[in-house]
Amino acid sequence: MIEQWHLFRFRVDFGKAVAGALAGLHLIALAVFLLTASFASHTLAQEGMSCSGADLVAKLALENPAALEAARAEAAGIPNSTGVFWKVTKPGVAPSWLLGTMHSPDPRIARIDGKVNEALKSSGKVLVESTDALDAAKMRAAMLALKDLAYLPKGTSLESLMPQAAIAPLQREAEAHGMPWPVANQMQPWMVAAAIARPMCELRAASTGEPVLDELIARTAQQSGIEVAGLETVSEQFNAVASIAQEFHVNALADLVELGALSDDVTETTKLLYLSGEIGLVLPLVRVFSPKAYEGKGYAEFQDLLIRQRNATMVERAVPMLEKGNVFMAVGALHLPGKEGIVALLQDAGFAVEPVAR
Repeated sequence: MIEQWHLFRFRVDFGKAVAGALAGLHLIALAVFLLTASFASHTLAQEGMSCSGADLVAKLALENPAALEAARAEAAGIPNSTGVFWKVTKPGVAPSWLLGTMHSPDPRIARIDGKVNEALKSSGKVLVESTDALDAAKMRAAMLALKDLAYLPKGTSLESLMPQAAIAPLQREAEAHGMPWPVANQMQPWMVAAAIARPMCELRAASTGEPVLDELIARTAQQSGIEVAGLETVSEQFNAVASIAQEFHVNALADLVELGALSDDVTETTKLLYLSGEIGLVLPLVRVFSPKAYEGKGYAEFQDLLIRQRNATMVERAVPMLEKGNVFMAVGALHLPGKEGIVALLQDAGFAVEPVAR
């Protein structure tokens, strides 16, 4: 889920110019949908909500090629910065596979074919970030148990926290995404952000049951009789997000509102980077569009709690299963690159991890 949070952060950091997520949070976005579905049915039922957007990389190439070159140079210095599909091997153990995912129902993303399909169908076990979203009743029960995290304390509202200039556009965005303002005004900033960061076309797809890639992988495995296990729980993910300083979430939401019409462009750019395997270019591009993206209270907590610690936890839980071999592991793609990314951590654990063409 909170890889979809990393996608959301990507969107938000562009807004400081983005969920991050590649990020927003798949389970958080799903939670927002579950919590507000009774209000959103009319909005989501509208026809003609197609996804669109421009490629911001192409735009930068035309308008500021030097900045794009600098971003690419920075990305090149990030370990394991390219590729979303990896072969994981160890002497005497059957090979396993690691796929970086993007939590989107876009048919360009949510598809299983080629070598990915072969690896998935031949695996003995599938690991995903969380299995909570696979059971609607279980997910609703989890949301009820975590509802206090989703809402602001009594006497507090977004109107009392947000910059005055952001209130009216935030209200418009919330209502456009099927969230009545009296409801959204009482919700935590990160919950509202997860909702409005997701394009309306993708919310509509979710409302009609179209799966994101992670869910498609898990459902396909289940239908083939392959065991599916989660590396985290929704409770762990929600608590990680909720523990970050409120100032960070408020600023991120305000910046996301400023993103405005650029939102669809950010989404499309994210998808194109994923499809090209240029995962390491995501955050350097954020620096280009928003030099302040890495400043402010809470950002260090975000990096530690939602990236480094989660990477370490997922690898710690995956290693005993990878030691037995024949595992297909699927996690959000932004968890893969970097010195403390999942690829590097698996290499540190004694595995050879090599990129494979899909």
